[in-house]
Amino acid sequence: MPNPSKLLIFPAGIDGTQDYAQTARQLGAAVIGATSVPLDHAPAHCDALITLPFITDTAFAAAFQDAIARHGITHVRAPHHGVWWHLRQLLDQSAGAAFELCGQHPFQANWDTFQPHLAWADKACDDALAQAVSGDRAAAPMSRLQYASLHRGFLRTPGETDEEKLLALTAIARLLPQGDVVEIGSLYGRSAYALSRLAQHYGIGSTLCVDPWRMEQIEDQGPAAQNLYDGRKLINLDHVFAQFCATACDAGAMGYIRAPSVEAIHAYRTAAQHGQLHNPELPPIAIQGRIALLHIDGNHRYDHVVQDIATWAPSLIPGGWLLLDDYVWTYGDGPQRAGDALLLGTEYDCAFTASDTLFLRRRLP
Repeated sequence: MPNPSKLLIFPAGIDGTQDYAQTARQLGAAVIGATSVPLDHAPAHCDALITLPFITDTAFAAAFQDAIARHGITHVRAPHHGVWWHLRQLLDQSAGAAFELCGQHPFQANWDTFQPHLAWADKACDDALAQAVSGDRAAAPMSRLQYASLHRGFLRTPGETDEEKLLALTAIARLLPQGDVVEIGSLYGRSAYALSRLAQHYGIGSTLCVDPWRMEQIEDQGPAAQNLYDGRKLINLDHVFAQFCATACDAGAMGYIRAPSVEAIHAYRTAAQHGQLHNPELPPIAIQGRIALLHIDGNHRYDHVVQDIATWAPSLIPGGWLLLDDYVWTYGDGPQRAGDALLLGTEYDCAFTASDTLFLRRRLP
């Protein structure tokens, strides 16, 4: 059998190496950290820590080659541009080097990581959906770099909302009247993050997230989703809630009501009377009491979806949008049945699907 790979991370104390080290470990490699400055202990993502001279020290080359041989290093990750360039030169000057320098120059690697955000931004700049729905009434799109920033922050937030739905959200945001953006079921806050960023850019209003984040208030979502319900014991919703609050801090103008949907409506109405909602972890947000966008992504069992619509949709103003998440869902048909009933009615005058979500516009006067 070939000897297992050994990865050296140098310098080990730089941010951004943790994920790389974790992946290496999962693939069976040992991870050794190296430093030229005093560290009290090895970083958590390293199995051991060694000390090397600074790359400007004449003793560095010999000490580095000795470390490679002594520890059986096969790969080196250098997240600092000066160290990367120095090691690249060592490799170019020596024949038959015993290690592989992983990855590109750190600045180039950062640019390559940013490229998908720009590619997505180019799609978001396309006017097709917004123009198809509203003609010339749509607000101007964000700039390319603003969309890239939105996409980057969105993907950094855990969640299941995908990039296709995010594109639809960017289009719909350009059409919304002023009012509150309300989301029923937020989990980590990925879609709420995007909605809040967009709502602030277009001057729509604050984003309010309604979710109990308490396991004892979570009900099953029907027979087909039983495995999701059974797996709840592995989830710590206090941990999820803490991450949601951090997401809300990043997004800004975002608050929450930690309660089931049918209970939260009372707190929403009270906040609307006062014009503000206060959360202990977050700055206060303005509440208008009229909803510009209602995103329903709570319990997907049919009776729950219908109840969420009945509870919150009366506050949705003309020209506002109702979004039913998982209209196309592997684990049941609750959102689809509820959505189909709305499609047969007369309250909504425009509808389309994007990703797994049904978008409906409250009929304009």
